[in-house]
Amino acid sequence: MNRVAAALTTAVLALLGAAAPVTSAHADVEDFEFASFHADYHLGTDEEGHSTLRVVETIVAVFPDFDQNRGIIRTIPDRYDGHPINLEIASVTDETGEPVEYEEDSGDDSVELALGGDDYVHGEQTYVIEYTAEHVTRHYADTEADEFYWDVNGTEWAQPFREVSATVHLEEGLEEQLTGNVTAVWGFENEQNPAEVDGLTFTATDLEPGQTLSFAIGFEPGTFVPRESGYFASPWPTLSLLGALAALAALAWAATVRRRHLRDEPGRPTIIAEYAPPKDANLLTSALLAGVSAKTVPAQVIDFAVRGKLRVLEEGEKPLLGSQKYTLEFVTAEGTDEQEREFLNALFGDRLTRGERRTLGTTDSKAAKRLGELTQRVTKDATARGYRKPYPAASAVPAMVLAGAGALAALVFGIIALEEAYGWPWPLVQLIVGGAAAVVAVILLARVPLTARGAEVRDHMKGLDEYITLAEADRIRYLQSPEGALREPVATDDPAQLVRLGERLLPYAMLFGHEKEWAEELGRLYEQAGEQPGWYVGMAPFNAAIFANSIGSVGTSSASTFSSSSGGSTGGAVAGGGGGGGGGGGR
Repeated sequence: MNRVAAALTTAVLALLGAAAPVTSAHADVEDFEFASFHADYHLGTDEEGHSTLRVVETIVAVFPDFDQNRGIIRTIPDRYDGHPINLEIASVTDETGEPVEYEEDSGDDSVELALGGDDYVHGEQTYVIEYTAEHVTRHYADTEADEFYWDVNGTEWAQPFREVSATVHLEEGLEEQLTGNVTAVWGFENEQNPAEVDGLTFTATDLEPGQTLSFAIGFEPGTFVPRESGYFASPWPTLSLLGALAALAALAWAATVRRRHLRDEPGRPTIIAEYAPPKDANLLTSALLAGVSAKTVPAQVIDFAVRGKLRVLEEGEKPLLGSQKYTLEFVTAEGTDEQEREFLNALFGDRLTRGERRTLGTTDSKAAKRLGELTQRVTKDATARGYRKPYPAASAVPAMVLAGAGALAALVFGIIALEEAYGWPWPLVQLIVGGAAAVVAVILLARVPLTARGAEVRDHMKGLDEYITLAEADRIRYLQSPEGALREPVATDDPAQLVRLGERLLPYAMLFGHEKEWAEELGRLYEQAGEQPGWYVGMAPFNAAIFANSIGSVGTSSASTFSSSSGGSTGGAVAGGGGGGGGGGGR
């Protein structure tokens, strides 16, 4: 019984489905056919002997009787043999000559015509498209002939055609140039099914979707003057070259400006190790001059901590999973300069109340904005305070402008030349050279040179980095050396002094990317001295390894919190092998 019921149910549903009318909601606009596609090709020459073509396509579509289509899409290629054919649409009408509404859009190497208005159309509808083109012939070495080798309807249709035909009309004088070799084929791309040939009229019937009619007509060599595509056939490659040369000239100019006006003062003849921060610049300025500003924010936070300006507090219990949260507690602003005080204001507000706290871990866009403004001010103040020379705008800016203008000209005119198929591959080379020259020129000019004072801070920072990266035993030997002892005596047998030295250099180790190794060593010094940092408050007894890991976490948390947010005329013709063609569909 269940099987019988199921069978009856299926039969009833099938009958209902068969009886149900097709509605536009379920109709496919591609589901129709063409009664015919006929093209008249009027082939001629212009005053220079280049081939010209006037085309009249008469397309008869057969639409269903219900509301499905408003018209058709006709896509016509606008390039042949790698170059543009200057395709221009003259008109679109019906069989009586009445204009048909259409929209024209340029696509990838083609022109797309959307034929029809907003109203649905039914039954047979005729569309007559007239357009012109140039440079539609070429010489084929294998056939030793000039050929008009063309695809009629094209291989890009989703509909069948009952009949496709074409007639070629030759202007006076061209008929005498015929070689007598004429071929027409139909089928899918690269197929060679013979089509009907009657003089210069070609016909194929019952074409499936994706099949086209193609023909090739041979003319004596030299019948048509080929399109010039050389370098000097158009002004575009030359204009692109001038742009590239201008960019190269700007590069040479930029190199001269860099050598004469943008060189740093010499600085130290030899970089020597340093084990104390620069006395002449704060951490923000020192990082800027040394070119190590990537970790300025977390390094400055740790610098404040070891100097006693704030404390780092672990928040809550140690998590089993995830990262530990930290809180910064403000202590004092005494002994800070203007820039450092502004940094503290960004963290704790303008009042700087002792004991005020700021939890890390949540992005603070307001603080990040203030710190960004501070960074700009530090950069500007470096010149005002004598660390950097004034930027030589009078010499550098014109070179930048010339580089940019030259690169833009090389790019724009190069793209036009490539699009119009002139001078390949030189326009591509020129636009690459022009762009690269401009980029290098800007890089050469995008710096502000250091004064002798700034160079001294830079070299001091290099010496500090050298000291931090030395092995521990080498650092002790350096501290005991005459050179090290003369700079600032440090008792290497006094753990307390070594702790103070290690704390003072921890922010700079962070700037140079050595915070983990330095924090591990500092943690061991704390344990040897029987101390623990007063500026860091943990949730468990002090442990050197945990301390080292926590310092890295504090740096990461600080950074995240305050960061700104692609020839066929002799019988070799194949379907789809010529110019023209294209395709289309329903709309």
